[in-house]
Amino acid sequence: MSKGVIYMILSSLAFSLQNVIVKELSYTMSTGEISFFRGFLSALLILALMKAQHVHFSKYDRPTLWFRGVVGGAGMICIFYALRGMPLADVSILSQLSAFFVMIFAAVFLKEVMPRGAALPLVVIVVGACLVVRPWNFSSFNVYSLFVLAQALFAAMAYTTISKLTGSGRHHQYEIVFYFLFCAAVAGAILMGFDFQMPNGKEWLLYAALGVITVVAQIWMTDAYAYGNPVVVSFVAYIAVVFNALWGFVFFDEMLTAMTIMGGICIVGGSMYLTKLKHDRIRNRTIVTVRERKG
Repeated sequence: MSKGVIYMILSSLAFSLQNVIVKELSYTMSTGEISFFRGFLSALLILALMKAQHVHFSKYDRPTLWFRGVVGGAGMICIFYALRGMPLADVSILSQLSAFFVMIFAAVFLKEVMPRGAALPLVVIVVGACLVVRPWNFSSFNVYSLFVLAQALFAAMAYTTISKLTGSGRHHQYEIVFYFLFCAAVAGAILMGFDFQMPNGKEWLLYAALGVITVVAQIWMTDAYAYGNPVVVSFVAYIAVVFNALWGFVFFDEMLTAMTIMGGICIVGGSMYLTKLKHDRIRNRTIVTVRERKG
């Protein structure tokens, strides 16, 4: 097993544990307060790592960095709201829709041509989302699912922006993550307002664990793509759905419905196929460019 695969499994595990902590805190704490402490404590850790490793803030692309921070923070708050009223597995499954939105954004805003064969997996993903959300059945429809859909939308914006920032080679991963955490903390503080509730001993421990796990998960995810094949690593990331379903059953007595399982298979399967098509297109483009230069 390659280093990249191991790091992605660890990252997925860490992010799933983050969801468990957030859901546990949501029983006694507001979403704004959870977002504030998660962003604030994690941002402090990132600053400490930047100082220890002599990483400095860049003067370039600041509007893009702030945009990434804002959409990332908004997505985090949406997912925290969703965790208050939805099973962990359902949230994890629907959040995979970000791959669908990334493909749409690339076609609409970046003017990239859709890969050949992309239409079928896009339709399959939409069908899967409908099976999980079930908008036709009012009794089973969960309004919190709208927050997950919004999170997937914001995540797609963030991924598109991150691709642009990392492609420039002028920004360290810590810097990009810091903007996201800082914006999340500010947004959380605004939502919290003056309705601050002093955490007790257990809640302080959960907040501290949340801050550490968040940073560790981000670092492991970065290492996964640095050491592993991007396609393989992207596929392995979907193990997060399994982890979330397991923790939902163990800690919160949550059960998967047959429709959620079918919808999850459609979403994850379609997203994996879209990821393969995307990387195949990048690889073919690279091969053509190399041949043209040699010619």
